[in-house]
Amino acid sequence: MVVELSFSHNWTRERPLFFIFQKILLFKGKKMSDTQVQPKEIQAKILFLEDEQAVLKSLMRFFDRQGFKTLGAQTQEEAIELAQNQNPDIAILDVMLHEGPVSQDSGGSDVKQDGYEVCKKLREIGFDRPVIFLTACSTEQDKLIGFEMGADDYVTKPFSLPVLLARVRANLRRVGGLRRLYTYGSVEVDLELHEIRHTITSGKGEVVEKESISRRERDLLAYLIQHPGRILSREKLLEEVWGYKSGVHTRTVDTHVLTVRKKLRDNAQVPKFIQTHHGVGYQFIGSEH
Repeated sequence: MVVELSFSHNWTRERPLFFIFQKILLFKGKKMSDTQVQPKEIQAKILFLEDEQAVLKSLMRFFDRQGFKTLGAQTQEEAIELAQNQNPDIAILDVMLHEGPVSQDSGGSDVKQDGYEVCKKLREIGFDRPVIFLTACSTEQDKLIGFEMGADDYVTKPFSLPVLLARVRANLRRVGGLRRLYTYGSVEVDLELHEIRHTITSGKGEVVEKESISRRERDLLAYLIQHPGRILSREKLLEEVWGYKSGVHTRTVDTHVLTVRKKLRDNAQVPKFIQTHHGVGYQFIGSEH
């Protein structure tokens, strides 16, 4: 059972009732977290902008229980500072900041704060990760404004926390940001640092040898890893990793797979990571342990 929260434009007067339902929803979310959290998974860092402290804490608490690292901001300045200093993987912005402190420009004039303005400023400073708006405004025009400001997705109030969680994961999967570190025995794939680490054990102890991977190699490896067991055609990889449509020579995929396989120290004849399906494509067969 999922309890939905109903938000209205005049929701300030309804806050006592809102917090009752909020606690019920959080309780439901807590039950779900027992089965959804995967301890081995290092999940993404989320930036929340919400001017109501109790709502902000509830959002952060729920996502903390799902294994995410959460960053909370109540003002535009806090959100931008956290984005610059903490490098979040995704931002969730409330569009209507009802009671947050008002910013002031260099001349001392009040500047209206809302999620649209914050999103615009985040894009201006180079924040290129997904941005999700939380909003009671569901008209087509509202959404168009949000997308023009740089939003990637909308979650319309009322919403449930499990639905928001699903949207977060979907957006992170799209950009390859859900996982940062994968461990396959003595081999670690670090997508954040763009490197593959091999732990070599001998009588003298352990030595870690590192292989750097390019951005394109990282993107290719991330896509393969995130689709384990699935045979991916060269055309599919070109489209998803390179952004190319059909008609482009697929030899570039083979070249990059060869390089990645070499850095994984994977034997093409007896592969542990990337299986070649001649005439079809490639399959990631690595098993974490």
